[in-house]
Amino acid sequence: MTLNAALRLLAGSVILISLALGTYMNPAWYYLTGFVGLNLLQSGFTKWCPAISFFRMLKLTEQSCDTGMSIHQGVHIIAGAGVLLTVAAFMFFAAPQWILYLTAVFGASLLQSAFTGWCPAFTIAGLIGFKKAA
Repeated sequence: MTLNAALRLLAGSVILISLALGTYMNPAWYYLTGFVGLNLLQSGFTKWCPAISFFRMLKLTEQSCDTGMSIHQGVHIIAGAGVLLTVAAFMFFAAPQWILYLTAVFGASLLQSAFTGWCPAFTIAGLIGFKKAA
């Protein structure tokens, strides 16, 4: 498993688990969902988040792009922005609860992409100019 796949696996899992906990236990869990979205977004620009340090210690293979931003960074930016916007809309702007279904779709898509190597955000990132990683 590559570092980017492990990061998507962790992010997708935590998004789905925190959404379930927020729905059935306490809405404060949505803050964790938002935190994961924020970390995905910033890791898309900085190539770093707290989990990456752990994954590097595990010696997971890193994929990088020689020029420009990689498609993996694009996926992190797209998914992070989507998660952050949907959770914020629900928590702070009184959006209907069904908006969290979109958050769950982002989480499930990240989770499955860790195993399949593809999600819709890969296609979108490629179309808007992100480069394939080596």
